[in-house]
Amino acid sequence: MSKPYFLIDFENVQPKALDRLQPGAARIKVFLGQHQTKLMLELVQALQPFGADAQYIPITGSGPDAVDFHIAFYIGRLAAAEPGAAFTIISKDKGFDPLVRHLNGLGISCRRLAEIPGSAAAAPVAVAKPAVAVKPVAAAKKAVAPAKVPGKTATKKSAKNVSVTVLPEANGAAPATRTVPKAMTTQQRVPQVVDRLKKSSKPAKLATLKSSIKSWFTPPLDDKTVAAIVQSLQDSRQITVTGTKVAYALG
Repeated sequence: MSKPYFLIDFENVQPKALDRLQPGAARIKVFLGQHQTKLMLELVQALQPFGADAQYIPITGSGPDAVDFHIAFYIGRLAAAEPGAAFTIISKDKGFDPLVRHLNGLGISCRRLAEIPGSAAAAPVAVAKPAVAVKPVAAAKKAVAPAKVPGKTATKKSAKNVSVTVLPEANGAAPATRTVPKAMTTQQRVPQVVDRLKKSSKPAKLATLKSSIKSWFTPPLDDKTVAAIVQSLQDSRQITVTGTKVAYALG
């Protein structure tokens, strides 16, 4: 079973009791608003034991519900990459509840809590009233039955025996075939890293730079890929590594 995700709306609630979550048993993403340029020392210290499982996601630009839209995007992206993953939104914003009901209706485990639960598995999955939460699930099952496609079944199973419901299109037609995007190459990631370094504080130490690069991608990059990106930056003379220190020439 994959580790559950906790997506924290830091603009809406600054959660305490992160020590209720066990390092290695949960993945945490903290979403920061544009004007949240400083973090509480207690929060940073609490997230350090999680290593690559903890990630800060700063929001560039401001606007109504900007953080909310980013959280919704990451849930969709992660749910597509990891069928069967479970999500917990930590926020006091009840505007997330319709999204939570919709995701549960599609078979994606999601809940919203105002604070960190007692454990990663605590509290019910759905936040809506039972009578409301059950109806979308039943509707989804009924919609699947009429769609019969030769050579295909309405339900597919992954290697972990997690059922994924394939819904028909709005007009009743069979779902279109979707092409899964290929993984990015190192050369494709380098410009993204350079752009990120230009917009944020530049780590002075090599170990900190590698840790930052690893956390900027979802899922986090492995050490081999991070080393290849750093080497590419050195080869292009955008960074110079002297011992454990890093100097930048990003232009």
